[in-house]
Amino acid sequence: MKHLTSLFIPFILYACSTSSAGDASESEAAETARLSYVEPSVTEVGTVTARKADFELELVSNGRLEAQRKAVVPFRVQEQIDAVYVMEGETVSAGQVLGSVDPFTYQKRMDDANNRYLQALIDLEDRLLGYGHQLSDTAQVPENIMKMARIRSGYNAAAIAVEEAKRNLEQTTIKAPVGGVVTNLEARIHNPSNAFQKFCEILDLNTMHLVFHLLETELSGIKNGQTVELTPFALPGESFRGRVTSINPAVDERGMVRITATVPNPGHRLMDGMNARVLLKNSIPDCLVIPKEAVLYRQNRQVVFIYENGKAIWKYVETSHENSTHVTITDGLEEGMEVIFENNLNLAHESQVTRR
Repeated sequence: MKHLTSLFIPFILYACSTSSAGDASESEAAETARLSYVEPSVTEVGTVTARKADFELELVSNGRLEAQRKAVVPFRVQEQIDAVYVMEGETVSAGQVLGSVDPFTYQKRMDDANNRYLQALIDLEDRLLGYGHQLSDTAQVPENIMKMARIRSGYNAAAIAVEEAKRNLEQTTIKAPVGGVVTNLEARIHNPSNAFQKFCEILDLNTMHLVFHLLETELSGIKNGQTVELTPFALPGESFRGRVTSINPAVDERGMVRITATVPNPGHRLMDGMNARVLLKNSIPDCLVIPKEAVLYRQNRQVVFIYENGKAIWKYVETSHENSTHVTITDGLEEGMEVIFENNLNLAHESQVTRR
């Protein structure tokens, strides 16, 4: 009896130890499973409702600004430069004196022309007396006799010479033909005027011309009077508006058409020769419009994710027009759908998402 008892006790101990080891293994397995379990991730996204609206079609080009009025001030007579009264960047008015050249030679020519004129006047009077007429009563002189007397006396040539000498003398004083800003000033005092191509240029910067080119295929989206927005490269962050004033009715060898727009220039911020980015907008009515960021490329096709019951649903779409911020959808979406346009790059079909 004692022998059976001694055999039974180790068996009970072994069973108990086996039972304890099994419970521990199951607990460890449950803990491992709990730790290895990862709940499906939820992506926070931004959405917008697809709506029909007028779409702003944009045409983009680069253009160059020109002063609407530009006057070259030449040296009309050649002599030593006596004075230069202006500087580049100075604003002048029409008729203002800009400088002068030495008038001595032209004053002498004026005096000589006046002397010849007086001599011709005396000769004219003598010839008229020979025909029985007086110079003081030219109304009574027959037209043919007066004409002949003027020619033979040299009166006509002398009168023309006086007008020419007078004009040349006046040109020794250089005046502004238009009001504006002095630019490209070449004249230097105490130098001969023939050493320079011109005295200066004058620009009217109150209004600018914007000249740019578009492809002939883009002409359907532009018309006279259309608003133009331009951003000069030299003035980042600043934009100006103008209107199309002319469309050149000829296509150049590159297939481009020249367009000109007029741009107001308050404060003269725009300068002649500036380069600018040009943006033209043309409204197209009744388009299904969504943000450009919502359209992705998957499997070489355009895809948009829409939000449905906490999931991102993959939709193949067809697009038409686009501008810098939006695109129009022609197939694949319906008005009122919630389109995902933020944090959508890594989404898959039926990904768990939540709206911001």
